[in-house]
Amino acid sequence: MNLYGLIIGISIAIGIQYFSKNNRIIPKNRESMFLFGLLISGLFGARIYHVIDQWSYYQTHPSLIFQTWHGGLAIYGALIFTTLFIFIYSLISKISFLSILDSITPILPLCQAIGRVGNFVNKEIPTWWIEASLNLLLFFLLRKSKTPTSHYLIGYGIIRFFVEFLRSDTWQISNFKIAQIISLLCIFLGLLTLHQSRRIRN
Repeated sequence: MNLYGLIIGISIAIGIQYFSKNNRIIPKNRESMFLFGLLISGLFGARIYHVIDQWSYYQTHPSLIFQTWHGGLAIYGALIFTTLFIFIYSLISKISFLSILDSITPILPLCQAIGRVGNFVNKEIPTWWIEASLNLLLFFLLRKSKTPTSHYLIGYGIIRFFVEFLRSDTWQISNFKIAQIISLLCIFLGLLTLHQSRRIRN
């Protein structure tokens, strides 16, 4: 395992440890299988997003598609696929979708900040330190939040939307950056769920 893989592994391990320690949602006898599904869906999503983003390269180098240890894991791909997995799991298990998300999102910014250090050692993404620093700040802010999923979506959506202006290496169709479109969607969903949560409490 190279240093990039080690750093990503540390990030994942911290996330798993946090969830296992604070989990009050998933029954303990189902926790391992849930985490396994979460991990597989996250890694698959992170890789497939990156491969689609860089398809002009991978279509001529198909043997490199599965070589994740060289880098190429996109956070939005991981978030999309893990959210889809959690949604399906919540339907099957009849556990609140948002409650599961709230048990995971507080640790996500810290894991992402560590992951960006992996981008640094892999000589990827010149803006890694900006996003890492802002994610670390978001992590500390979320610790006091009663609606962490809403605030995570808003916070990371804002961070990524503006960081994208400084990047030239991300998925773009015509003049539109896909990550910025997803960021705006995250902000919208965050504001919507925050509004709904406040209505329920009131």
